[in-house]
Amino acid sequence: MNGRSQPAGRPSPAVRFIPSDIPVLTSTPARADDAVRAAGRALARLGRSHLGGHLVLMTGRDGLSDDRTAREVAVARAVEHALRRRGEHRPLTGT
Repeated sequence: MNGRSQPAGRPSPAVRFIPSDIPVLTSTPARADDAVRAAGRALARLGRSHLGGHLVLMTGRDGLSDDRTAREVAVARAVEHALRRRGEHRPLTGT
């Protein structure tokens, strides 16, 4: 993503997700539509589509990659990490 490898399961320092009980997704910077959609897909995949939250995307030299797939992976990891910290993470292979 930014030339540095990340430990498995740890989000990129270039993305942070702050979950909310209000089912609206927002981002900083505004209009990061692809990242917001990726966060929505990650929440749905984890069975938490009723949640919302705010994505903080770092830009610049140490920010997110220009690769769309890498950005989506970084966002998904940030969402999973935030839910795990919140105590609401369900295993992806859960029953």
